[in-house]
Amino acid sequence: MRELAGGDAFEALRGLLADTGEGDWCAPAEPSIDRLRLALEERAPLASALDLAVLLRQALRHEDARRNYEVSPWVVVTHPRLAGFAGWRDAGLVGEQMSGGGWRLGARPWRPEWLRVAGGQGVDDIAASEVVRRSFGGQDGAGDPFLAAIGRETYRSLGQRAAVRAALSTPPGAALVVALPTGEGKSMIFQLVHAVGFVGDALATGRGVTLVIVPTVALGVNHEEEAIKVCGLARPLAYQGGAAAANAVVAERIASGTQGLCFASPEAACGPLRAALRHAAEAGLLRALVIDEAHLVDQWGTGFRTQFQELSGLRQELLAVAPPQAALRTLLLSATLTEQSRETLRTLFGIGGSFESVAAVRLRPEPDYWVAAADETAREGRVLEALHHAPRPAVLYVTEVKHAEAWRRTLLAAGFRRFAMLHGKTGREQREQIVGKWRDGELDVVVGTSAFGLGIDYPHARSVIHACVPETLDRFYQEVGRGGRDGRAALSLIVPTPSDFRTAEGINRQKVISVDRGLERWTALFAGKRPIGGDRVAIRVDGSPGTTEDDIDMTGDWNADWNLRTLALMARAGLLRLHGLPPAFVAESGDWIEVELLDEEHLERATWDRRVEPVRAEGQAAAFRNLDLMRRFLSDRTCPAEILEDLYGRDRVARCCASCRQCRADPAASRPTLATGEPRSPWRLPLTPMIARLLDADGRLLVTYGEHASRAESRRLGETLERLGRSGLAKLVLLGKSPFDEERLLRFARSAPFFVSALASLAHSRFPAGPELVLVGSGQPLGEAAYAPHPDRARIFLVPEGQRAATGHPLRDVFGGRTLTLDEFHAKVAE
Repeated sequence: MRELAGGDAFEALRGLLADTGEGDWCAPAEPSIDRLRLALEERAPLASALDLAVLLRQALRHEDARRNYEVSPWVVVTHPRLAGFAGWRDAGLVGEQMSGGGWRLGARPWRPEWLRVAGGQGVDDIAASEVVRRSFGGQDGAGDPFLAAIGRETYRSLGQRAAVRAALSTPPGAALVVALPTGEGKSMIFQLVHAVGFVGDALATGRGVTLVIVPTVALGVNHEEEAIKVCGLARPLAYQGGAAAANAVVAERIASGTQGLCFASPEAACGPLRAALRHAAEAGLLRALVIDEAHLVDQWGTGFRTQFQELSGLRQELLAVAPPQAALRTLLLSATLTEQSRETLRTLFGIGGSFESVAAVRLRPEPDYWVAAADETAREGRVLEALHHAPRPAVLYVTEVKHAEAWRRTLLAAGFRRFAMLHGKTGREQREQIVGKWRDGELDVVVGTSAFGLGIDYPHARSVIHACVPETLDRFYQEVGRGGRDGRAALSLIVPTPSDFRTAEGINRQKVISVDRGLERWTALFAGKRPIGGDRVAIRVDGSPGTTEDDIDMTGDWNADWNLRTLALMARAGLLRLHGLPPAFVAESGDWIEVELLDEEHLERATWDRRVEPVRAEGQAAAFRNLDLMRRFLSDRTCPAEILEDLYGRDRVARCCASCRQCRADPAASRPTLATGEPRSPWRLPLTPMIARLLDADGRLLVTYGEHASRAESRRLGETLERLGRSGLAKLVLLGKSPFDEERLLRFARSAPFFVSALASLAHSRFPAGPELVLVGSGQPLGEAAYAPHPDRARIFLVPEGQRAATGHPLRDVFGGRTLTLDEFHAKVAE
C-alpha cells in the first residue's frame, strides 16, 4: 500500500470521493485524510452520511491550511456512501449539485455569531490545520541503551529521560513523585521497571511484579494492550470486575512472582489482591507500587473513593513483610499536581522512608481555547453546531451520567453514528470495546464523564468540548489534555450555563467529615480496638460509627467508606499512621486495619480542633480556590497560561502560551515560552564496596588504554562494564569519540538500568549523583576541575595512554591518585 502525504494524499482522496481513484493507498502522516479514507472503506459501514460530511469538512480545512489559505480546495463527491445526502450546509460545506449527479463541494470557515472570531479564519481552523505545536524525541532526547528492551531508541523529551533515570534509581522502600506533561510517556516508566528493573535490583530481568494502580477499567485495559505490544507479556494483565477466571490467574501469578505487570484499581489492590500482593512481598518479588494519575489520591481519595488513600496502609503492610533489600519502590505519576495534592502524597507515602520528586512540567502548547457562555436553552444548539464542525476525533465532556445519556439521544437524532458514550455506569465489556475502537480510530466522538480518557494515550484527538463546568480548573485542564497528544494543535471549546456552576459548587464541596462527626466515629471505633503492641491497635472499619440510636445499626460499604475517610483525615492531620491489615491474630469477623497512634490525646476535642480542623479547612480552601480559577478562566479575560501558573505554581511549571482570545486578537500579546530544562535526579546512587575498593582515598581512579581497540578489546571492556553494573555502577559518560565499538561495549546495557550520555563537558551532566565512569576519547581535553579530588564525587576515568593535562604534562604523571592500565583494571574488577 502506497503511503502518501501532503498534496498527493489530498489528490488520492479526491479520486476516492469521486469514485474514480485507486484504493491502494493510505496517508498516516495526514490523520484527517486517512480517517475519512478509512470511514469510506469500512467493510461494515458504521459512519453515517453526516459523519462522513464532517470528516470531509475537516480534510478540506486541513488542505486549505496546507495551501496557506491562498487557493481553497474543492472536491467532486459521487461516492455511493454519500449518495442522496443533502445536509452539506449543516457541516459547513458549500457547493452545487452537478447535472450528471454528485456534488462539487468546498468548506467555508466556521464563524458562528455566538463566538467572537477575529481575523478571517474559522473557529476550527487551527485544530484542523494540525500544525505541530510540540515536538518529541530528536537529539535532545538521546536514549539510553536499555530503551531497546521496550522497542524504543530515544526519549520523547529531556523531562522523560530525567524521570526514567530518577525512577530507575529509586532505592528500596523509597517513594518518588514524577510529574511529566500529558503526552510525554509516563507509561514508559513502569514498562521499564518491568523490563530492566531498578539500579541495584537483585531480581533477574523480567522477574517480579510491578503493580500499577489505575483509576478506571478503561485505563487498565489501555495499559494492558500497550504492555502486551511493548513488553511481550501475555494476558491477563488487567484485573477487572466480573472476570473471575482471568482475575484468579492474575492473583495466582502475583503470588508466585510471575505476573510481571498488573493493572488494578485501588479497590482491587486493597481487597481481593491483597493476600497475593503480601505473599509476593514476603518473597521479595514485589518490585514496585506505581500509582498512575496520582493526583487522584487527593482529588478522589478524600471523597468518594477512599481506597486511593488506603493504599498508604497497603504500602506500609507490604513494606513491613518484605526483605529490606527487596522492599518495593513507590512511584507516583501525574501530569499536573497542585501543592495540595503534592502534600497529600507526602503525608500518605512519605512514611518511614525517603520521599522525593522530579518534575519537568511545561504548560501544554496544543490547545486553542474558546469560551462561549450560554443559557440552558441555547447550549444544546451551540454544542450540536460545534459537533457539526469540530475536527475529529472529538470528546464531549459532561459531569453527570444523565447528561451523557441525553446527549447520546441528541446525537442519534441528529444523524451521527460513529460515536459512543462512556461513564461510570458503563459495563466492563462495553468499556473495553469503546476504548479499543477509540484507540483504533473507529470512533469519531466519545461522550464521557470525567473518568473517560484518563491516561489513554490516543494521540490524534483534535477537539475537546465541554457541555458542563468542571468543579475545578485542574479537572478541566486534565480533560483538555485528551486532545493534541501528538503535539499538534487541538480545539478546546467550553459552553457553560448558569446551572452548571451550582452543580460544580456541589461537587466541589468535598465530602470531608466534620470534626464533631469525625471525633464521634473515631471514639466509637477506638472503643472496639484490639491492642497489637506499643502504640499500634487494630480498628474495625466496618464497625458502628457511633453509639446513638441512629448509628448503632449502620453497616455496609457506605459506613465503612466514611470510617476510612475518618482514618485518612486523621492520618493527614498526623494523629495516626495507617499500616494495612493487622497481624493474623486478629481473627474476628469484620474488616480490620492496623493503625499506629501518634498523639496520646487523639480522643480530645481540643486536639481535633487544633490538628484536624486546619487540615479540613485547608483542603476545602484549596478546592474553592480551584473552582474560583475555573470561573476566572471562563471569564475569558485573562491568558490561560497565567491562570494555570497560579494553579500549579509559577516555580513548578514552565510557561507556554497556547492560543486564546487575547493572542488571536493580538499575536503580540502571546507570552514567550519558557524552556523546560532537564531536572537532576533527587537520588544519590550508592557507592558499593566493590566500586569503593577500586578507587583511591579521594574517590578517583585513572585507567589508561591504547589508541587502537580491537573487537575483542571492546567486548572485554563491555564484560568489565557489565560486572561493574552488577556491582552498582550505573552511569557512563562519553567524552569525545573513543576507539571502542559501542555496540559491543554496551550490549549488556540493552537489558539493564545503565545510564549513558555523550557530552561535550562533564559540567553538562544531569545524571543522578553517585559513582560514574568517564570514557574520554582521543584528543578530547579534560580540565583539571573534572578529575580533581572532590569529597562529594566518585569517578573512574578511562583515558588514552597519551592523554595530557592542561599544563601539557602526561595526565598519568600529574593525576595524583590511583592509576591502572586497562588490563590491570580488567583484572581488578574480575577479582
